[in-house]
Amino acid sequence: MRLAIDATILEDARPSGIGTAAINIVNELASIHDDLIVWTVDDSMLRVDRGRLHKVFINSRRLLGNNIYMARAAWTQFFLPALIKKAKADVFYTPIPEGIFYPPLPHPMPQIVTVYDIQPILYKSNVPLMRYLSFKYRLPLVFRSARKLIAMSENTKKDIIKHYGTAAGKIEVVHGAINSGHFKPPAPHSKAAVLDKYALIEGRYFLYVGSVLPSKNIETLIDAFSSVSKDYALVIAGRRPDQAYERRCNAMIRDRLISNVRFLDYVPYDELPALYNGACANVLVSLIEGFGLPPLEAMASATAVIVSNRGSLPEIVGDAAIVVDAMNIGEIAQAMRRLASDEALRSGLIKKGLERVRKFSWRSTAERILAICKESL
Repeated sequence: MRLAIDATILEDARPSGIGTAAINIVNELASIHDDLIVWTVDDSMLRVDRGRLHKVFINSRRLLGNNIYMARAAWTQFFLPALIKKAKADVFYTPIPEGIFYPPLPHPMPQIVTVYDIQPILYKSNVPLMRYLSFKYRLPLVFRSARKLIAMSENTKKDIIKHYGTAAGKIEVVHGAINSGHFKPPAPHSKAAVLDKYALIEGRYFLYVGSVLPSKNIETLIDAFSSVSKDYALVIAGRRPDQAYERRCNAMIRDRLISNVRFLDYVPYDELPALYNGACANVLVSLIEGFGLPPLEAMASATAVIVSNRGSLPEIVGDAAIVVDAMNIGEIAQAMRRLASDEALRSGLIKKGLERVRKFSWRSTAERILAICKESL
């Protein structure tokens, strides 16, 4: 079976959560299946035989800004079918819905797609209009054209069924994972170097990792943190693509005279284990998450975790984290204060977290995706 893969979600060396998942899935597929071909924009993190990699230049971000997915969708719809036919592939897999092509162009082979979430439908505030319209009108065609959908969580599967009417039997749940070889308790000198770089005190900061977007509920997190001891900092590490939302967050910080909130921007992948491990806790109180890599990364790095009760987060963390109401500022603040003051609670969660992450493996994820591809023939 020759497997064709669209990995054009990888546009640069600073991947998002979905990009990180795509990198791991493609790398693991390449390690267990020797007949594949991959299209990508940036191949710097892919461990795929160079002869099987094809780089395509569809990164028109300077022209399209946050609407880059439009270029990807157009390339997929009008150019990719011919490339796949030329490659004589048997099955096509894509880790993003934009990667599926559909009639009126023919699709000559089974297509399999991973769906992380349907955020533009569930939480369309600040979502670019064209992206919302794509999820509302294009994705129904995508889902009908695909042979199988792979949902990253049971919660995402339920959302697809509810909002798109897709038959449950067409959707397989295959959880994501984390790179256990990378995310682990760091060596003391490595942690010290990272904390020194960012001028952080071990155990004296709460950490959020992810993009600064309205759906991530950063304002509520900041509001909750304002009642935590001033001996602690709130560190927000991730891309800041929504300047209007970032200004709102900063206005809240100024108006409420909240001290010790720091924005680090994108943190290099190699520094994340130390940044997690040095924190009092990792906090993710998103309004929607299709999977949620940061809590698992934090657990693997021996860090206590607080998550919201929204999306897939309770499903992913099990009983290894404190689960709070995403919109209850007092409940979030109380969880942070408890972890700051209760060493036994924090140690217990760290132990449970290290056990929990053993249930998630990119190798197992890739093996199941490969099996679904073979079953689709």
